[in-house]
Amino acid sequence: MILPIQCVTGSSFLMAYSPALLLAMCLAVVLTPGEARSEASLTIQDVEAEFRAWSREKDAPLKQASVFFPPRLIDQARANIERYAWAKAIERNVVERAQRWMAFSDDELWGMIFGPTISRAWMVWSDGYCPACKKSVTMYNWALDPFNHPWKVQCPHCKQWFPTNDFEKYYRSGIDEHGVFDPALADRSLLFNVEHPDPSDPLHRFGVDDGEGFVQDGHRWRFIGNYLVKGLWKQVILEGINNLAAAYVVTGDPAYAHKAGILLDRLADLHPQYNGSQLYVYEKNTDPNAYLSPWHDAAPEIRQLALAYDQIFDAIRHDASLVAFLRDKARRYKLTNPKASFADIQRNIENHMFGDVLANFNKINSNYPSTQLTFITIHTVLGWPQNKEQVLDKLGSVIETATAVDGLSGEKGTCVYAATSSHMLADLLGYYQRVSPDFLAGLLQRHPRLHDTYRFHIDTWIMGQFYPNVGDTGRLGYRATSYAGLGFTRDPGVKPSNYSFLWNLYQATADPALVQVIYGANKQSVDGLPYDLFAQDPEAMQQGVQAVIHKHGPDLAVSSVNKQQWCLAIMRSGQGDHQRAFSLAYDAGGRHVHANGMNLDIYAYGYDLMPDFGYPQVQFGGWGSPRARWYTLSAAHNTVTVDGQQQQNAQGQTTLWADGSIIHAFGASCPQMIQGGQRYERNVVMVDIDDRNAYFLDVFRVVGGQRHTYFLHSNFSTLTTPGLTLSPISNPDFGPYAQLRHFQLDDEPQSPWHADWKIDDHYYNYLPEDADLHLRYIPLTSEPVMAGVCEAWVVPSGGFSATEAWLPRLYLERRSDRPPLSSTFVGLLEPYMNSPKVVESRRLTLTAGGHALPESYVAVEVRLADDRRDVLICCDPEAMPAAEVEAREFPIAARADLAHVRQEADGRTSRVSLVNGTMLRTEDVLLRVREGSGLIDLQLERGRAVLLRGDIQAITELRINGEPAQLAAP
Repeated sequence: MILPIQCVTGSSFLMAYSPALLLAMCLAVVLTPGEARSEASLTIQDVEAEFRAWSREKDAPLKQASVFFPPRLIDQARANIERYAWAKAIERNVVERAQRWMAFSDDELWGMIFGPTISRAWMVWSDGYCPACKKSVTMYNWALDPFNHPWKVQCPHCKQWFPTNDFEKYYRSGIDEHGVFDPALADRSLLFNVEHPDPSDPLHRFGVDDGEGFVQDGHRWRFIGNYLVKGLWKQVILEGINNLAAAYVVTGDPAYAHKAGILLDRLADLHPQYNGSQLYVYEKNTDPNAYLSPWHDAAPEIRQLALAYDQIFDAIRHDASLVAFLRDKARRYKLTNPKASFADIQRNIENHMFGDVLANFNKINSNYPSTQLTFITIHTVLGWPQNKEQVLDKLGSVIETATAVDGLSGEKGTCVYAATSSHMLADLLGYYQRVSPDFLAGLLQRHPRLHDTYRFHIDTWIMGQFYPNVGDTGRLGYRATSYAGLGFTRDPGVKPSNYSFLWNLYQATADPALVQVIYGANKQSVDGLPYDLFAQDPEAMQQGVQAVIHKHGPDLAVSSVNKQQWCLAIMRSGQGDHQRAFSLAYDAGGRHVHANGMNLDIYAYGYDLMPDFGYPQVQFGGWGSPRARWYTLSAAHNTVTVDGQQQQNAQGQTTLWADGSIIHAFGASCPQMIQGGQRYERNVVMVDIDDRNAYFLDVFRVVGGQRHTYFLHSNFSTLTTPGLTLSPISNPDFGPYAQLRHFQLDDEPQSPWHADWKIDDHYYNYLPEDADLHLRYIPLTSEPVMAGVCEAWVVPSGGFSATEAWLPRLYLERRSDRPPLSSTFVGLLEPYMNSPKVVESRRLTLTAGGHALPESYVAVEVRLADDRRDVLICCDPEAMPAAEVEAREFPIAARADLAHVRQEADGRTSRVSLVNGTMLRTEDVLLRVREGSGLIDLQLERGRAVLLRGDIQAITELRINGEPAQLAAP
């Protein structure tokens, strides 16, 4: 049973409202533990099945009152407008945005709604060019200005407007008896280039579009089709409804609601007739699922329409002039609905338009949970409070599945599709929270993972500058300087403010990071917060935010993190401008995912030094084109391919975690990613050199197939490979979509050699002009390995630009005639400015019981520029010997998954780290710990040791130079 929390208010206040409004104000819910529905086992498919069946009864009661904009909230908004300058500025902007529609007559507004008789187009030509200047104009790069240049689109290069004919005159000539354009009635003599009216002029027909496009040289430009969607629909009709409705809310002037009502009702006349067979996307119209826009935009557009209807409802229900106007139009154009009363108008909007949406789930079936939230919005706006329990039950199901994977739905695309649920949930939940201040706190009690939703993009934000590009998201190497979990604006109009939403979330969770996000998004200030017309006490929030910042500081204190369900680990070190980090993505599969399992990315000096390529470049022929597919291939990532094939869908498991004071290690395994694979595991250890610098040990173990190719690329750079003797070869096979060229190979590289990328910052200008930033790779793979270079195709500016470039890459390859091939790729990666801090590194031979261990056991000695030395031992956890392992070339022995020792220039051991082990021994140190102790991290100082990480009780023996050492906590 779902129980409303009681509204607390005075009796005189209660008497002023209808029962329906009072229930609408009491939206917060609690569930008694014994009656709580178990949604944890629900899948997205389960929820989808529920919503497909959740239609609207044909004889459902008509709407009685506004749900999200009751009179008390309207009064609060207008009081804030009177009191606060920021609120007055919002109100002024809302009114100004509506004025251009107020200039239209009622007849003109009614006539703006076009029918489905002209093909619509999402792009003019997705991989096209301007027919006038011949320059590339792809995807969404045609300009539109529907108010000043109606029925036209403009080339961004030569500024030519298309089509060249007067399409509006042609369109008006074909209006039929129902007020809809019929091409069979239109005057085709009007189809000529108005600047070249002479039929004998070669340009007489150039650029002419009859609604189905201009055709030349076998190509078709859908100028009018694109204008209908991106201009007339989105910028004129939809924005008109939204802006007029908002202006009514802030002013109370029914004239705004009247004009919005005209647009809504006329749209409702035709809305069910729109579908995907009339809509071209990537020059195809094979998907029937759409309304005016494709399914992905149709869902949020319909949510907007439902909310706009709720905003104006209390005004238009009493608007006799609206009924009279629409009744006259119905008679004149022989419409089925006579519009003889407001109830007729309601049925047109509520049943004919929104009812059709609820009966056609597929037409708005979008990225989860967009479709479901659209259904919830419609049902709430039309049927609350009678359907309250059903709505809240469905909302609970959506939240459980939308937050099931570390707070997200599981879709990839870090800053795009993975952020869909956090943005959309806040947009809708903000309306409920505004009406009932206890709503969000009650919701969090029932669905605690909702907090994780807004933590995810805090935890995965690197240096406040980058998000790992996992899946369909981002641009190569670009900074993400804004929190991705929500968008913030100082002018939300009448929509909920995300500043308010995060503050309410903080009040329910006491998580100061949420307030730090608010403060940062408001440019390190509390002034103007929360930019919410409906806020009950803005000054109290400002004081609360300031108190949290005073206590916790303005900067996010984010540590290393492992999102094990979403399969993304980020290890961090350093402070301020000297932060560095690496990320490792360790799954493949799912929606909007790339085959990027075990992809490594390194961040240092405020730069993404091993960036993923980002969002697929669909502007070269759509999602199925080779260049769009290329970005999703395994060979496009900093990982290992097996036999040149794509990774298979699989989820990896964490095998190593150690976040110490100077070592930060992570490992993951997923043999299921490679066909017939027995092993696919990557361990990365970041080792701090000092407060500013670090290097990275990369150990990648692969068993399976016959050909292993280890790829590495940096950012835009010049790649040099001193020590390699390279010769051109034909392109190896990495599948039909691989965009790789200029392969060169040294099939027997001689040590020493290394690779060095000198960063070229001219695309970004992130670095000072004199900065000399590099990424160096030192190979430490002992097995016979070939080394080569190649180039990868990329679009440097991202987005949907036609600019192209080629990025230098390093690759190592091992082959075998007999499967399964076993490889252990080992290398040291060092970002450095001006000169490297690592001057020498070598692979050590590990033994156990006097016998050499296989190459999957890794030991490395690293000499630093100041004569300090590091030794790292990375044992093979799948074949761990019973005896301790020791290095032949260096006096060190250990029994652990990972061990690290640092020696000072005088040979004294100063740091010791042991991970998942029991023993570590050097010339001057002996450490023994209990099994299962995790990380033990010690700083050693002349017979004394300070425990920096780990359990002091786990240490059973510690000797320095043979003597028991004094042990202390920091």
